[in-house]
Amino acid sequence: MTYPPGCSFCGRAAADVRKIISGPGIYICDGCVSACVAILEADDGQSDVTVPEWSVMSDDELLAHLPRIAATASQVETGLKERVAELRARGVTWARIGTALGMSRQSAWERFS
Repeated sequence: MTYPPGCSFCGRAAADVRKIISGPGIYICDGCVSACVAILEADDGQSDVTVPEWSVMSDDELLAHLPRIAATASQVETGLKERVAELRARGVTWARIGTALGMSRQSAWERFS
């Protein structure tokens, strides 16, 4: 993975934003954080929640979102592999890694080795 990664929400590269904030395998840029703050500040507390958002999208809109979702999934998977590699470099056993991931030692080894 190229560091720093891009925004998982808008897809902009880290070089194109002022700041990237990391989460558990996902990243959000300052622009998206600002948009979230504006949405929350404008919320009157009475609006309906539309979850899942894709239930109101057209087929074309939903199809257009698939590449970004796939890219985010790939970014999360890469981050997971990198963290497992770091744990292995530190001498953490496959059994502990498997337990943390809710899988067997063997499954962890097969997935990440």
